[in-house]
Formats: sequence, C-alpha cells, structure tokens
Amino acid sequence: MLWSAFVPETDPPIPIKAGPARPATSCPVNPAETEHMRLTNAEPTATPSGGAPIREPAGAPAPRDQAPSARPSHWRPDIEGLRALAVGAVIAAHIGFFHSEGGFIGVDVFFVISGFLITSLLLREIDRTGRVSIAGFYARRAVRLLPAATVVLAATLAAAWAWLPRTRLPDIATDAAAAALNVLNIRLAREDTDYLNADATPSPLQHFWSLAVEEQFYLAWPLLLLAIALAARRIWGGRFARAGHLRRRRTAAIAVVLAAIGIASFWCSVTRSGPDPTWSYFGIHTRAWELAAGAGVALAAGRLRRLPARAAAPLSWAGLGLIAASLAVIDERTTFPGAAAALPVAGTALVIAAGCAPHRFGATALLGIAPAQYIGKLSYGLYLWHWPLLMIGPAALGIDHPRLRDRLMLMAAAFLLSVATFHLVEHPIRTRRALVRVPSRALAMGGGLITAALAMSILASLQPMPAATQEEAAEVTGNDATVWELLDDSSDVDTVPANLTPSLEDAELDTPASYDDGCQVGRDDSEVNEDCWYGDPDGERTVVLFGDSHAAQWFPALNQNAEAAGWRLLVMTKSNCSVPQVATYDPYLKREYTECAVWKDGVYELLDEVRPDAVVAAAYDRKEILADDPQRAWVEGWAESVERLGETGADVYYLADTPDAGFNVPECLASNPRDASECVGDLDEAVVDPARREATVEAVTAAGATAVDPIPWICDTDGGACPVIVGDLLVYRDANHLSARFVAELAPQLAAAIPLDPEAQ
Repeated sequence: MLWSAFVPETDPPIPIKAGPARPATSCPVNPAETEHMRLTNAEPTATPSGGAPIREPAGAPAPRDQAPSARPSHWRPDIEGLRALAVGAVIAAHIGFFHSEGGFIGVDVFFVISGFLITSLLLREIDRTGRVSIAGFYARRAVRLLPAATVVLAATLAAAWAWLPRTRLPDIATDAAAAALNVLNIRLAREDTDYLNADATPSPLQHFWSLAVEEQFYLAWPLLLLAIALAARRIWGGRFARAGHLRRRRTAAIAVVLAAIGIASFWCSVTRSGPDPTWSYFGIHTRAWELAAGAGVALAAGRLRRLPARAAAPLSWAGLGLIAASLAVIDERTTFPGAAAALPVAGTALVIAAGCAPHRFGATALLGIAPAQYIGKLSYGLYLWHWPLLMIGPAALGIDHPRLRDRLMLMAAAFLLSVATFHLVEHPIRTRRALVRVPSRALAMGGGLITAALAMSILASLQPMPAATQEEAAEVTGNDATVWELLDDSSDVDTVPANLTPSLEDAELDTPASYDDGCQVGRDDSEVNEDCWYGDPDGERTVVLFGDSHAAQWFPALNQNAEAAGWRLLVMTKSNCSVPQVATYDPYLKREYTECAVWKDGVYELLDEVRPDAVVAAAYDRKEILADDPQRAWVEGWAESVERLGETGADVYYLADTPDAGFNVPECLASNPRDASECVGDLDEAVVDPARREATVEAVTAAGATAVDPIPWICDTDGGACPVIVGDLLVYRDANHLSARFVAELAPQLAAAIPLDPEAQ
C-alpha cells in the first residue's frame, strides 16, 4: 500500500541585511549571523505580532534592495537538492519505477528539512525580537502553501467528477475537506483501519496527509518557542544580565523541550509501528521526532558552523549515503516508520548539518547541479500534482491497466503543471508585497481559500448519481421470484435498474448486522467477543459462523435459518483472519498476522466450552501464505483446522469461497449505467486458484467436514459468467464481498446445503 508524501518548501521570508560576505554554506545561529542569510528564495515577510514592519536595532545597516526573484548569496543548494531527491524518490515509488519500492522515505527527508528551515526562521525571530509573531508565522504558511494546494484540490474534484465513478465522489469530497482543514492524516488512519474500506481504491488526495502532519506539528511548536522565549526573558533577562546569558539559557531550555518531544515521539514510533501500523504511519505522534531532528540541527547550527572542512565534506557524503541506503533496504514490508525511519532521518540531518560549515567537495557537488536545483524549486507543485494525475489520469485517457510508460507520460504532465503553478500561482502570490508585509491580509486570504475549498467539497458531495433508466427490475422476494430462477438470465442485463437494492451510493454500507454490533473483530484486536449471539435466543442447539469477512458475509442467510429452526447462532469472525492453521502476511499491518493466530486460539477455547452442534467455516482464498510451499500449507492448514473444530463435538461445514469479481462492482456499474454487462465477470477468472480449491475440498472432506460450494447460487455455471445484478439485487458491495441484501435471498439454498433440523431440539 503506497501511503508516501512530502513536506513542501517551508516559510518564505526574512529580510536580508547587508554584511560581510560568507561562504554559501553558512548556517545562521545568532542575530549577527542570521541577518546575513535566508533559507528560501521568497520575498521577506517576517513581522512581529500585530503586523507592523520590524524595526531594526539602532546602528543596524539599512536593508538591501533586492528583486523578489533574486537568489540570496547565502543560498543552501544542498537543501534544494535534497528536495529534488526526496520528491523524485516519492514519484519513482508511486509509478513503480525499477527498484524504487523504498521511495516513500522521501516523506521523512522532507520532515527533517521542514523542521530545520522553520525552526531556523523562528529562532532567528526570537534572537531579533525576543518573541515569535504567531500571526506572522501562520501568515507566511498561508501565503506559501494554500494557493497552490487550493488549485490542486479544485482541479482534483473537477477531474474526479468528470472521469471517476460517481460512487467515489462523496469520499473524495470528504478527503478534500479534510485536506483543507489539515486533518486528512487522521481521516486516512480511521478509514484504513476500517474493515469496510479494506478494498477501497486510494484517494487521489491522500498525499495531503503529510502536509496535515506538518501543520499539526506547527500548531504547537511556535507556541512552545514563544512560551520558552517569554519565560526565559522573565527568568534570566533584565538589564544586569551578562551578555549572551539569556540566549544560552533560552537555547538550553529549547533543547530540553525539543529532546523530550523527540524522545517521546521516537519511542512511540518504535513501539507502536508494529502493533498499530496505520495510525503510526499517518500519526503526528510517531512523526514529530523527524521534524524535531531537523529542529535540533537548527538549534546546534552555531557549533556546526565551526566544523572543519575536512570533517564536513565526508559527513555530507555519509548522510547522502544513508539516504541512498534507506532507498535500497526499506520497502513496503518494512515496519515503518519505527526504527527504520532513523536511517533516512539521520542521513538528511547529516547532510544539512554538514552544510552549515564552509567546505568544498561535499555532497553539494551532486545536489547542487542545475537540474536538481530546478526540480527542488518545483518540488511542492510536483508533489501536489503527481498523485491526482496517477489516480485519475488513466481513467481520463481510457487506460484500464496503465504501464510504466503511461505513468511516465502522466509525470511529464505533472511537471508541466508544476511549472505553470509555480510561475502563475506560487511565486506571484508569495512575493506580493501587499500580502507578505501585512499578516492580517495573508491570514484573510488563507481563510478565504480554506472556505473556498470547503465549499467545493460540499458541492462535490451533493452531486447526484447518474441514472441510466427509470425502469425497475423484477423484485426478488424469495416468494415470487427466487435468485435461482433469475440467475441464468442476469448476465445479459443491459442497464442498472432504478430500484437496485442496495443502491450504488449505499453499496459499501450494505454489511451484515454483526458488523454494527462489533462482532467483526478488527485486524489489530486479538480479543474474542463472547457476546455475539444471534438466531433464537431460547434455542437449545448452537451453530457457529467462523472465519474472516468472507464468512461474515453469510450472516444474513445463516441467521434467518437459525431463527427459523430455533437454533442459537454464535458469530466468530475477524477481518482477514483465515480459518486454516497457517501463518499469513497482512498487507495492512505489513507483517505476519499474529493477532489472527492468537484470536483463533481464543475461539477454540470458547468453542470447547460452548460445545456447538454445528460450525460453518469460510475464508477468503486470496491470502499471502508464509510458508515454503504455500499451496500445500494452505490445504493442510484447512484439514488441521477442521480436525480441531471436530474436537468440539460439532458437525463441521466447509463453505467454499465465493467468486472474486476482481474490481469494485458498484464503481464499475456507476461508470457503465447503460451497459451493465461490462461488469459481468468470467467464472474461470473469478475463482481464486481452482486447483488449490479442489485440493482443499478433498482435504477437508477427508478430515470429516461437509464441503459446500456456493458458486452455483451466485454464477451461471452453464454460461460461465458471474452476474453483478440479479433482478433488483446488487450482488457485490465491493470487489469480492457479497451484499447483505443478496445473501439474505440465498437463505433457501444455504438451508438445503447446511440443514438446521428444527425437530432436533
């Protein structure tokens, strides 16, 4: 799963003052030094609280006039080159370029850069004025980030409306609102840990998550620095304080706070990335230490500037080597961020730290080349544009399965859009004097842009679903027309009926009632929920539904049959947790699914106490098996599980897996409302590994289970097709789960295959 992004070029502005020439690698640390340098090529905007221009101390040289586009003499080409390296790594990973799986570490490179640059600006302001202008800080952020981001949000919403299935528009609109409010990382963490969204297509706006992390960090960091600065002045200031005493004490206090933040966040990253990978990947709590690492370099800049050249140059190459090594050794299976993130973070910090000291023959020789400098300048726009183009571009071009050359073409378009955005939006706005010199105007502009983005999101979410016809299909009731009777003719359905149930808009929410009751255990939970009883509460016999979400999908039919027969139904299901006794890899946890094994052990202990009369076991066949011979391990694992279930005294039923559509069916129908047959699947392609399926049936039968094949209830076996609409029923709610409404109509078929005898009470 590619969840990587980057932090853009940070705050534009501080005035450049005349002074003695210094090497291009100098690093600001005190009032005398910081006034000779800035870290971006944008027009100055730093102002104290209240928005009035900064008054220079008596005797200070007058500000030097400089064109907004001119590059300052103390430019950091190594940082600009690092930006190019980071955004290039991210894009390479996203397009599937050769050996670029670890490119998502570009986000970590940018976090360190951001921490360094912004903290340098804040420390400089504290040294000049003794405080931090909170209004000025957020005004600079608004001017730098919001214009381009709003343009991309608007363009993405418009493109999604034009070319993506309409079923996706409400979610994308919500993502746009979350991006505008800088909480998209929280939304993505919540959605990705939700079993209802396990098969969801990535959002074209999900790359905004890292911007949200950065802004959340900067909600607190300037306020902390301001509090420390004011407290330090009160405690250690005064007219009789020794020269430099206040600055040293203030720096020490900042260092203590920064170390506390970094250590706590790094501890969370190391300890939580394994058990809670999604929240750890997107969360500020496990990423703050990366920004703190950059801030630490800024705080130590005075000492770093005194590094001898013979040490600085090798350190910069060593840092670049660590970044390159992280690209080589980290991939999607790496527990991340965790301790692994220390590799790119340390590498980036070393490059930046070494660049604070004057030296020759360092990594700037590579990072400072003209192409890297230009890409670094465009890095923010490149990042903003590349992901929406990758997610929407193929649909706009009519490409079902984009190849590398197609993605490279889309990245060329992203480059052109980035150039246009920089010259037409970013640079003109961030250098406009009416905005950059008066924070209130910049903040008003930022508020207006956020409001506009929210308004566009609301408008997009209200767009109606396109209707192909007003005609209604025959209603499937189980009495007048059964699924069985309509199935053979359902592959030829031309249009989506007006009375489709569930509707395309509500398809993903059409889940079994056991989900709402908390009886579908989440991935990161290994506790057994013993309160999941359904059916006839007064029944004397018990049937158990056991397995993963492909077992849970049978709840509506099995619950009907249990109620009719007077049996109790105990639901024991867990997301992605297969029944076979075999180790599996979970792509969302990005590691072995140990919670599944622990949970199954708990289920077996409970069943030993319950002593059920029947167990219905089912599981999704598409699993990544951790074994030398995955096929054999899967088959033997099923047989072992059947034997273990048989030890409870129950009759065991193996309910074979349902056909896999291989694509999101509601989205396909939304894109083809007048030609629903385009979404009909081929039976041979819908069965996951037919040979293994047949071997599993033989193994579980030999182990004492009754094998049940549901494919004839769902697909036209004579015609070799699996319809997606039967009568007025939508068959699939996503790519591989049957809709609850459709399964409810299969109760008669399930009752015939798995009889719950009411006379056996």
